Amino acid sequence: MSKTLKIWKIVDGKQGHESQSDGLIAAIRKKREIEEFVVRTEDLPNPFCMLLHWIIRKKPSAFPSQAPDVIIGAGHKTHAAMLLAKSFCGGLTVVLMKPSLPLKRFDVVVVPKHDAVAPLENSIETNGVLNAVAFVKNKDRQKGLFLIGGESSHYRWDNARIATQIKEVVLQDAKVQWTLTTSRRTPETFLELLQDIQVNIVPIEETDSTWMHAQFNSSGQIWVTPDSVSMVYEALSSGAATFVFSLEKNANHSRVRSGLACLVEDGAVMQYETWKEDPKKQHKPHAFDEASRVASFILERLA
Repeated sequence: MSKTLKIWKIVDGKQGHESQSDGLIAAIRKKREIEEFVVRTEDLPNPFCMLLHWIIRKKPSAFPSQAPDVIIGAGHKTHAAMLLAKSFCGGLTVVLMKPSLPLKRFDVVVVPKHDAVAPLENSIETNGVLNAVAFVKNKDRQKGLFLIGGESSHYRWDNARIATQIKEVVLQDAKVQWTLTTSRRTPETFLELLQDIQVNIVPIEETDSTWMHAQFNSSGQIWVTPDSVSMVYEALSSGAATFVFSLEKNANHSRVRSGLACLVEDGAVMQYETWKEDPKKQHKPHAFDEASRVASFILERLA
C-alpha cells in the first residue's frame, strides 16, 4: 500500500495562482492518498531574510513540522520559499508556470505551451495553465453556458457583435437551457442588448466560486469570448464541448491568441465562424484533463 503523500502548497495570496495549485493537488488526490499543508508567503521572512535563514541554517517557523514529499507553488513570490523549504525539509519541488529562478533549480517545472520554454528533462508542457475545474464525462448538451469577458489587449471588444452571436446560438436550438455570466471586464451596457432572448443572466456580482464550479460541472456546452482565455481552458477542463465567439484581433502579437489558435487547430475548441457554417454539426467534447496528466508525471518521479 502506498504511503500518504505530504504536500506543501505554498501560496502568495493570488486566487488565480492558488487555483492552479488546487487543480493539481485535486488530480494527485484522485491517484494517491494525500495530506495537504498550506504555507503562506506573507507568513515567511522577506527574500533577504530567507537568504539569511539559509546561510545560518535556521528553519522558518511558518514551515509545517511534517516534512513534505511534494512542494507545490505558483507565482514568483513562492519560488524562493519553495527552494528554501526543499533545502531544510526535502521534497520534490513542483513550480507552476515559468519561474523567475533558473528552471534547473526545481525538480518539476509545469509550463504552458504559450510560454515557449525550451523543453527540459524536468519540465512538462501543458495546454494553458492548470485550474481547479473537475473533468466530467457525458454531460447534458441541453444545458449550456455563456462566459462573457470584455475589454482586453488581445481583441477589440464589440458589444453588438457578441450579442448578435449569442442570439444566433440561442435561436438555433430552443431546447437548450442557457445561463450567461459576465466578468469584471464586461461593459455595463452589454446586458442591455440581451433583454429579448431566453437566457438566464447571472452577472458576475451575483456569483462565487461555488456557483461557477456548479455551472462547469453541469454544462454540456460552453461558449466563451476569446479574450477570456483562462475560461476557455476551464471550459475544456470541465469536459464540455467548447466554442469561442468571434472578435476582431488587435494588431499586437499575443501569446494568448497563439495558444487559442493551437486549440482550434487541434480541434479542442470550435470557432463561431466554423459553427455557423453548419450549426447542426455536433462538436464533441475534447479529451482535456491536463491536471491529471501532470499529476502522473509527478508521481512517476516519486516512484
